[in-house]
Amino acid sequence: MEEKQEHGVPEIFTKRVTRQLPSDELEARILAFLGSRSLCVLATCRSNVPRATPVLYRSKGFTIYMAGEPGRKLGNISQNPTVSIAIFDPEAEFSEKIDDITGLQIGGKARLIGKEEPEFMDAFLMFGRPASWAEHWYGKMIEVVPDRIELLAMGLKNEGYAARQIWVRNDK
Repeated sequence: MEEKQEHGVPEIFTKRVTRQLPSDELEARILAFLGSRSLCVLATCRSNVPRATPVLYRSKGFTIYMAGEPGRKLGNISQNPTVSIAIFDPEAEFSEKIDDITGLQIGGKARLIGKEEPEFMDAFLMFGRPASWAEHWYGKMIEVVPDRIELLAMGLKNEGYAARQIWVRNDK
């Protein structure tokens, strides 16, 4: 049971915490979260028309890979490589505990990788499909290199840290 404050508002909502995680701890938590999930929502945009698409992903470090079937998301990326990705913990949807709310918001640049590129097969194999399937597939691999990742984890407040933690790529 969550501690309640005045007017029945859970304390976690009103607890003001601004302390940031040490950078190595933040990176470890982000990488663990990325590695523990496989579904994200990829948001693309072209001509001021946004599109959000649920898609399976795999990660290698902070870089995210998705298999893109021909369609609007690939067309959008070819016109505008700036993308956003959202990943959340689906267990929080069914939890009554506010401190279970956890997710990532990722902003970065996407690159389409076609079969003719040497990186294609490595990215394709990350999804556990036989290599022989690649020759019959008409899509492209999508590689997203994040510039910024926001970790929102309400439970961090219980550890004395701000719920929102921000990682920024420093090798730009």
